[in-house]
Amino acid sequence: MKIALICQQFGDRTSYQGSDIYAAELVSHLAGRSDVDLHVVTMGSANAVRQEDGFTCHTLRNNGLLSLPYVHPLVLARMVRTIRAIRPDIVHVLSTRYPCSAAGMLLRNDYPLLVTAFGIFEREIVYYREDMRPLEKALSHVFHAFFIRNERWVLSRAPELVVSAPSIGELLRTPATGPLHVVAGGIDVGKLRSSGSSLRPGPAPDIVFVNALTRLKGADVLLDALPRVVKAFPEVRVCIGGRGPQEPELRRLARNLGLEENVVFSGFVTDEEKHDYYRGCKAVVVPSRWDCQPSPIFEAAAFGKPVIASDMSHPDIVEDGVTGLIFRSEDAVGLGEKILMLLGDDAARERMGRAATLRADEYDWKSVAEKYLAIYGDVVRRHRRHGGRAAAAAGASPER
Repeated sequence: MKIALICQQFGDRTSYQGSDIYAAELVSHLAGRSDVDLHVVTMGSANAVRQEDGFTCHTLRNNGLLSLPYVHPLVLARMVRTIRAIRPDIVHVLSTRYPCSAAGMLLRNDYPLLVTAFGIFEREIVYYREDMRPLEKALSHVFHAFFIRNERWVLSRAPELVVSAPSIGELLRTPATGPLHVVAGGIDVGKLRSSGSSLRPGPAPDIVFVNALTRLKGADVLLDALPRVVKAFPEVRVCIGGRGPQEPELRRLARNLGLEENVVFSGFVTDEEKHDYYRGCKAVVVPSRWDCQPSPIFEAAAFGKPVIASDMSHPDIVEDGVTGLIFRSEDAVGLGEKILMLLGDDAARERMGRAATLRADEYDWKSVAEKYLAIYGDVVRRHRRHGGRAAAAAGASPER
């Protein structure tokens, strides 16, 4: 099967963004298979076609004009031409963002199309804007209005959609929605557990947060929760790893709350360092205000660590009280109570950690890749059965 996999960016190993990690892992587990001819179409600083290990990567130059190329019709036209030249058996778009999703939609009657929706940009943009400078924020209203209209079109008219959790599927479903598949994000369990040690000097942290430092990801909620925790556990150690526009504000907040002795800002951490933090910690916190693909939840589970996640992280992998704990988004008091509960109960932490380890095996990337291959086959058959018309337009019944 010849697959055209379309993604916004590919190959950035310094990115914490869940969609980037997802694309890299899916490519890794599809590439090199004897039954797959994989072509990745993405954007970058220069036009290039290169043979990678088991797949071909087609990079389209984005002109380096900030957000302008994403609304420039020439970028969209080049992407459509590139996909046509590949002549794939199926087009799989890993985004609802422009231009990738628009390119797929324009070709939906010519090729079987599957769109993976990582999130709902219209909901997330409220938090993105809070991290912008005034001029960026003003310009964003122009560009983001375009992005939102494109996303609405894609989500309502895409022939077939993949979401990471049933809760996201329910938010997206409309009378026009075609078949809807639930495929949770994956983890390479074996690679994670066998990764080498490169932990920075010093004692292991008790609580770990590793993600982009943006308002969306909620590191400030974690800091606001800590004074009560420190009062009960004065020696508690908290690691905040990552980079982002909220970092200066977070450092000020930590100072103002008197947390300098308890909180360490680690900056960018490599995968090996992150895995060591997970190995040594007592719990991982995912306090996102909104997040549809929180990779730390899966990674923590692979290392047998309970996760404390917000209810807006859509953490279907976290079973409250079984593999971790759930708190109401932005409720710093509630988060503090959950942290205190785990720090004060070794037996509960061990029990949840064991349950998380068992759950992690269900989300191994090998299984996720096999699920996608099965879905690809179904999508191709439906497309052919309906004479090349999009499944949603042909009235195919939704699936789960």
